Amino acid sequence: FSTLDVGGEPFRILVRTTSRGERIAVAQETGTRDRDARESAQRSLLPFLILFPVLLIVVGDLVRKLFRPIALLSGEIDQRADQALHPLDESRVPTEIRPFVVAINRLLDRVRQSVDLQNRFVADAAHELRSPLTALSLQAERLALAQMSANAHERLQPLRRGIERGRQLIDQMLALARVQSDSSPPQQPVSVHHIYRRVLEDLLVHAEARQIDIGVEGHHDVSVLMHELDLYTLVRNLVDNAIRYTPYGGRIDLLVGIERDKACLLIKDTGPGIATEERQRVFDPFHRGLHSEQPGSGLGLSIVKAIVERADATISFAFTDETAETGLCVAVWLPRQRHQ
Repeated sequence: FSTLDVGGEPFRILVRTTSRGERIAVAQETGTRDRDARESAQRSLLPFLILFPVLLIVVGDLVRKLFRPIALLSGEIDQRADQALHPLDESRVPTEIRPFVVAINRLLDRVRQSVDLQNRFVADAAHELRSPLTALSLQAERLALAQMSANAHERLQPLRRGIERGRQLIDQMLALARVQSDSSPPQQPVSVHHIYRRVLEDLLVHAEARQIDIGVEGHHDVSVLMHELDLYTLVRNLVDNAIRYTPYGGRIDLLVGIERDKACLLIKDTGPGIATEERQRVFDPFHRGLHSEQPGSGLGLSIVKAIVERADATISFAFTDETAETGLCVAVWLPRQRHQ
């Protein structure tokens, strides 16, 4: 190849020599050659330029459809409660990532077995400790009836209180283990006022000992979809906490209504309340708040939190008097029975 100017016009020339020694030269004007090359390139690229946006749309839609099961699976995992360790549905995911889901299910199974083992250990340990503590309590009661000096009687009282605190701790450990291990759905609705009456019957003597005005406000009842024992345990722990922290001559009100299409349980007291920065930590097991001089094990609100999560409910704290920042108002939103 070579370039030659002919009359001021550039030509591209190709020269070949034949077998007989003849030379053949082919010349093409450079401008024509470049124009043909551009037209050929345009004809080749134009279909791709037209199809490229269409291909982007088609491929993007295909990718979204292929990954939609993964997005649904991710949402399902995010919405699960802490104790929901049942396996994921493998049939809804693409074949390519099914081994990954199978591995997750194996991990969930190992975690579930570990949690079950831990719950059984706590329950067994609590059962083993309950009998000797009950025996100690009986012995302390008999000892209190025996003839002894006033000083000995005075020394016996802290022992009896310590034994009673130990029994309460064991009962709460058993309740927590039961709540964490039972995953069966509720079979029938429960009346909130019925639970309020049961709790007041059990705890009224403690409220009267502190001269606390306690009762249920309003006559409107609501039925909730929840295990009766769970609802009783939840309300009892909240009311017990309120009695412990409400000063002598205070007031505790129990209310129930419908809010945001859910049953809203309210327990209000005139105690010191819970500081805003403390409200997340109070659910930690054995956590004692700023008023830790009150007797207790620190497990009551942990049990409440476990029940709330298992019932797909929510709980929040506020001050009864927001201006003075005193008193505690506990609100629990529970799924309610339809068509009451």
